[in-house]
Amino acid sequence: MARHGARKETTAAPASRPPKGTLGGSNRLLSSRHVGAILGIPERTVRDKWREWELPAYRIGRHLRWKERDVYAWIERQSA
Repeated sequence: MARHGARKETTAAPASRPPKGTLGGSNRLLSSRHVGAILGIPERTVRDKWREWELPAYRIGRHLRWKERDVYAWIERQSA
């Protein structure tokens, strides 16, 4: 018999942080503006430093794009 006002057991939601490594995250392509927002730096810095930082990028025509999963994997490598 169910009791009135009984609370349901709930599990905590997983953290919003993407999984470690390159297996998680999405293959969504990000602009330098989006990568800069993730890193908390100006987009110009991303465009100027991506080679020096060895952050994998892709050229789509004349535009640079970064895979979301590559950006988060790069962040993990920097903090390791």
